[in-house]
Amino acid sequence: MSGLFVTALALGTAGIDPAGVLLALGSLAAGARERTVLVFTAIVVAGTALLGTILTMTLGQQLQDFDWTSVLPPDWLGAAIEAVLAGALLAWAVARLRRRDVRPPRPARPGRTGSALVAGGLVFAASAPLDPTFVGLVVLAGRSESVPEIALAHVTWIVTSQLPLIALAFAIMLRRHGRAVAWLRDLMPRARPVLARVGTATLVLAGLVMAADAAWWLVTGHFLLPDPT
Repeated sequence: MSGLFVTALALGTAGIDPAGVLLALGSLAAGARERTVLVFTAIVVAGTALLGTILTMTLGQQLQDFDWTSVLPPDWLGAAIEAVLAGALLAWAVARLRRRDVRPPRPARPGRTGSALVAGGLVFAASAPLDPTFVGLVVLAGRSESVPEIALAHVTWIVTSQLPLIALAFAIMLRRHGRAVAWLRDLMPRARPVLARVGTATLVLAGLVMAADAAWWLVTGHFLLPDPT
């Protein structure tokens, strides 16, 4: 199991977001077809993974491959970025602790539910760079030159962060979504605080690991996190 895969799994756990499944459940309640929910899920997963891979192969690898030695010490930029991301992750954790009320999105009108849900999938995928854990994965995955490894890392991140939505999609494909929808609808109000606490704790852990990695480079000149290359 590569270090990049483990990092993607940890960042994905930190970024677990029930908004996707809540939007899908609200759309089903408003009359959306099951096929539309599957399309929404596919757009969220494939679109986010594709966007992350493209950004990593362009921006991420450019930052990693650029010769900073002419103006900066070796690996200085990587350590600085990690320190900034660590601060952002910890600040995000503090913000999550202060904001405890998470409300599900309002369902759309029945006549426009399908198209609105598909458009919502595109917005979901396009808004991934607003998530600090996604940005952190782009930067860290830029150390790898293997396209399959980078793509797998981003698939791992989005599947982990949208695990409730993936579970709903599987229930729909197995034609057991009626019971699953009712179960998730009853479960989410109780599970949401637990997921929020787990996500916040993992967010703190990821921030501390990245901060320790940057601090270790500052002291020793080497990174703690393994280099996928």
